[in-house]
Amino acid sequence: MSFLGNLFKKHAENAVTSVQKFLVTIDPETATEAQIAEFSDQLKKASEELAKARAEYQTDEKRAEEIEALYQKRLQAASILEGQVGEASDQVRKDSLSASLEKLVTMLEQMKPDIERERRDADDAKQMMNELTQFVEESAQALKDARSRLDHAKSEMRRAELEQERAEQRARATEVLAGIKKGSGTFNVALDAMQKKTEESRQKADAAMTRSKLLTPTNAEKEDTNISAALAKASGETAPASGSVSDRLAALKKK
Repeated sequence: MSFLGNLFKKHAENAVTSVQKFLVTIDPETATEAQIAEFSDQLKKASEELAKARAEYQTDEKRAEEIEALYQKRLQAASILEGQVGEASDQVRKDSLSASLEKLVTMLEQMKPDIERERRDADDAKQMMNELTQFVEESAQALKDARSRLDHAKSEMRRAELEQERAEQRARATEVLAGIKKGSGTFNVALDAMQKKTEESRQKADAAMTRSKLLTPTNAEKEDTNISAALAKASGETAPASGSVSDRLAALKKK
């Protein structure tokens, strides 16, 4: 790839990374869930690869065991032929057995590299299977831990939001209470003024009532004629006549 091509690819990768970081910043919960989903997909693919590796290992192991069993069987047959060659007294039979032994030994020698290759392939397949098994197990545990951390983070975020909401409610309640207390001072001033005015009105009413009572003749003054006459005389008034009708008429004529 040319220099410009590599440069463009690098800038493109940086741009993608920047966009990802931006998305994570504005919506961390969704971004984390997306990452976990991606991780889960990768784990699924790894599990599929593990299944293939396990099947391949089983095939290779079975083939290696079969060829090893055949090798051991032919090796045992070669040992039997070798014994028969040593026991044979007839030269013709001995030569025949020797020729068969030669063929079998040659066959065993030719099988040796194949056995080693099959065993090596089976061992490699087993190693691959074991590595994938370990990777899948660790990835599954990591995914489980990631989900657990995400659930915990969600819970903590919800708790923080609830605490923030409650704090805001307490702040609003404090403001309302402060307003009530502030208004209560004004209210108390107004109430005190009302009570003072009421007391002043009551005092004025009591004073007027007292004056009214002082100016109103008492029952004794009304009922006692002597007191009434004395008061009338003190006021320069002529007391009403208390004699006969002639005296009263005479008094009227004088007026």
